[in-house]
Amino acid sequence: MRRMWTGLLVVVALAFWASPCVQAQVGPTVTGETGLFTLPNAQMLPAGQFSFSLGYNHQALTAAPSLVTATGPDDPLLYWTGRLGMTLAYGLTSQWEASLAFGQRYYRAEDKLWSGSINGFERVGAIRHNETDKVRLGTKLLLNPRTDEVKLVLMGGMWIPTQSKYDAAALSTHRTDFDFGFTANYRILTVGASLLVPGGRGEVFILPSQATYAVGVNVPVVPGIFSGIGELNRVMYSGGDAKPEDYTELTLGGRLALGKSGFSTSLAARANLTRWQKYGTSPMPFGGLLQVAYQPVTAAPPMAPPAQVVATQPEPSPAPVMPAPAAEGETPRPAPPAPIAAPAAPKGETSTTDEVLFDSAKSRLTNIAKAILDGVALRLKNNFSATCTITGYTDPKEKGGDHGSLGRSRAEAAKDYLVKRHGLDGSRIAVEARGDASAGDAATRNRKAIVTVTFP
Repeated sequence: MRRMWTGLLVVVALAFWASPCVQAQVGPTVTGETGLFTLPNAQMLPAGQFSFSLGYNHQALTAAPSLVTATGPDDPLLYWTGRLGMTLAYGLTSQWEASLAFGQRYYRAEDKLWSGSINGFERVGAIRHNETDKVRLGTKLLLNPRTDEVKLVLMGGMWIPTQSKYDAAALSTHRTDFDFGFTANYRILTVGASLLVPGGRGEVFILPSQATYAVGVNVPVVPGIFSGIGELNRVMYSGGDAKPEDYTELTLGGRLALGKSGFSTSLAARANLTRWQKYGTSPMPFGGLLQVAYQPVTAAPPMAPPAQVVATQPEPSPAPVMPAPAAEGETPRPAPPAPIAAPAAPKGETSTTDEVLFDSAKSRLTNIAKAILDGVALRLKNNFSATCTITGYTDPKEKGGDHGSLGRSRAEAAKDYLVKRHGLDGSRIAVEARGDASAGDAATRNRKAIVTVTFP
């Protein structure tokens, strides 16, 4: 129990060290919430939108020691469990999701002289069993939607049994279980902890609680198209009459977006590192995950509308003045010279202005900044005569060296993205550095670059 609480405290410390998450290619987890493969993150479904997936998940596990059968020469019992299932999720609000997971589960073990307890049920020798899996009703809540500094998520679920307690072959048991936990996000990094609490006994015995501590990364290799995903889970058991060995599991794979349809496919390999290290590769300690999913594509922030130009009508030319008719005997007076028309005013220019924010003392672009620059690039591509000026600013409170250099680095980072990502001509983009100029009272808003697009 002490190790479980120590691990939980470590994860809590990591959570409060976390800062803004980066928008990477996302999809539902194996239990339905938006996230990585098994670890929910701070990405949320838009209100009124839904996601779903069809997936297959295979794990290599170790049974708890048997309490009724003598120890066999091949103990402990090593088995596999897999699940073919579907998940559904719905955005109740912009920071609250509900999910549903259901499917078919199987258990397999080779024919050896071993025994063990799986979910409180005693098994000896070979296992070949299929049954309807429990139904999980889950929820996920984003705690701080209005801040970019820390993203914290709470989640929980109830596992509803589908097997009768009188079914002697069942291994999912007849009890209702509960889980709850949290995750925190730092850019591409997600850390989390959860606890699964059994709602009753197994066949006869009291079951242990299961704590999971996890860290995952979601790296956008090709932003919006492909991301590499890795998760490392440490699973620890506490209490109960008999508990399995604690283990560490590694999952590595990727998620590929199928165009801009919102559909994606995920593929990953799973390895029970503890079982591999202690018992070798026979039976194999490896598993895998395959998923096809739909997740609504979140629209990029709207572009700032171009400044409106009010067309003015030219002043009408004054009517020519005709000389008064000369009296009889007078010499006619010459007509006055026609007024010289003023030269036409030059046609005015229009411009748009966007603000790109940065983290403290950094010049690295966030995904929100990239989305804004994508809009800038579209305007420059649509008008080849348009030019762009990027001015970098800093906050007086930012730690580090020369703020002038930091401001220029921010402007250069924005220019490099437009040139390298969108293929724009660098000669159309000028950069400037103002440092701490015009910091004002809202200091953190001065960690920025101002992007001005001018249309002739």
